[in-house]
Amino acid sequence: MLPLGGITMTRFERTATFIFLAFLFSWGYWITLIFMGLRVTPTSAVTHLPGLFGPALAAILTTWIFGNRSDLRDLWQRCHRLPSDWGFAMLIILAPLLTAGLYFLTRYLLGHPLPPISDFWDYPGVPAAGGTASFVLFAILLNGYGEEMGWRGYLLHTLHPHWGKIRATLFVSAIWLVWHAPLFILNQSMSDLIGPMLVGWIIGLILGAFVLSWIYLTFDNSILVVAVWHIGYNLSVATPATSGLPAAISTTGVMMAGVWIIWTWSRR
Repeated sequence: MLPLGGITMTRFERTATFIFLAFLFSWGYWITLIFMGLRVTPTSAVTHLPGLFGPALAAILTTWIFGNRSDLRDLWQRCHRLPSDWGFAMLIILAPLLTAGLYFLTRYLLGHPLPPISDFWDYPGVPAAGGTASFVLFAILLNGYGEEMGWRGYLLHTLHPHWGKIRATLFVSAIWLVWHAPLFILNQSMSDLIGPMLVGWIIGLILGAFVLSWIYLTFDNSILVVAVWHIGYNLSVATPATSGLPAAISTTGVMMAGVWIIWTWSRR
């Protein structure tokens, strides 16, 4: 097997196949909507969430092409694996929501009214008429598992034993960053970031990738943990109730955690 960039040709083929399929599935859906003249806005029924399941489909198909039943079984088991230190895992999972909750509790104690409860569950891309069942299906399955089964559960899982944590995470974050590109046309909330705010979004994504890598590797390679944390973080920054200062507080906390993780890993 011919070495290529520090990984064997077989590992290169697996990585390239996964990336190609992830982009094919996700971009195929998003670009189709764009060419149809559709956009994801707060008042539209259009949703970008099915495209977020592209990395998961790519992980399953790539594992099937290059692996065997044992590899597919391992991928499935990591999707519902409970970490050994589940108490600490729950604390980490709930950290973004606890931060947002503390913010709103402080405002309430100071005499400010709370936003309507519906604003806390107005998840971007989730049809409003679907209720709780719609949220579970679209947000947790398509967004949480859709992304994390691919980015952390397959790509990071494949590369970090050979590249190391920092190099593998930087590579994953670069691919993850480019993968979002069509959403800056399709999704109004993301197109609003184009400009100086885009730099902050890029830095936040890279540092957030280090947080997700740390969570995945710390809690027994559990896709379940990173998928649920991903949704909890999105709820703390992307709903009408949490936009503005709550989102800034949560994002700042994640970015500080990402810097700490890079510093800790680099020392080792």
